[in-house]
Amino acid sequence: MEIKVRSKRDTDIPVSIFESDHGNGLLLMAHSFKSDRSENKRFDEVAENLRRYGYHTVSFDFPGNGESEEDFLNYSLRNCLDDMESVYEYMKNHYSLDRKKLALLGYSMGGRLISLFYGRHPEFNELVFWAACNQDYGLEDRFLEQDLSELKKQCDEKGYCDFYDIFEESYSKMSAQFVYDMISLDALSPLDDFKGRALIVQGKKDTTIDIDNAQMIYDHLSKANERSLLMIPGADHGFGLWDDRPQDSEVLVSETVSFLKRI
Repeated sequence: MEIKVRSKRDTDIPVSIFESDHGNGLLLMAHSFKSDRSENKRFDEVAENLRRYGYHTVSFDFPGNGESEEDFLNYSLRNCLDDMESVYEYMKNHYSLDRKKLALLGYSMGGRLISLFYGRHPEFNELVFWAACNQDYGLEDRFLEQDLSELKKQCDEKGYCDFYDIFEESYSKMSAQFVYDMISLDALSPLDDFKGRALIVQGKKDTTIDIDNAQMIYDHLSKANERSLLMIPGADHGFGLWDDRPQDSEVLVSETVSFLKRI
């Protein structure tokens, strides 16, 4: 089901809902940086499988991504979190959700977002991270090969920065709020008190996100009732999309479904 949910900015959020065949669990999925709610069909594949196991699954396009009609300048972690709130509220208002089956899945930047969102909503008891971008960022660090101190300097001077997208090989205007959010919002400490179940999936050949992120997430989930770290030997950040290894995406999807269907 394709719908539009109104955001806190009074804009339309494009949303896909895969309704459960039975049961009222919820899986809320957060896509990666400059991507879309399908994640090259992998989010859809997870959703189609989980509807048989009692989950309503929902994905949506963040500001300036996918079918969103907003400018990419509206993309910031705070606006993304607001949109997650709006979609979650919609699901709570329209479905009788099972509080024992509330799950979050995030890919890359989406992993950072589900951690921050869990900090607002500790009722979620299942977390799935795909090559999550959760590291602490400071001015001495780089984000997607660009110097954060230089990006912040531009933002301080003109309210935005010119960001070079290494995937699209082009420049776009990025909001100052996104850069400030990356530096100021801690995406690891919200996990310290998590007591549910968590799965962390990482490609061993990922050069986009430091693979040490996966271990850091695992370590911060020390109070979890269950935590698993799956390293896929030949996978990079695209899990097979960038190097014609469809088997990596197949493992990613199947392991995610297998993990979530067990509750």
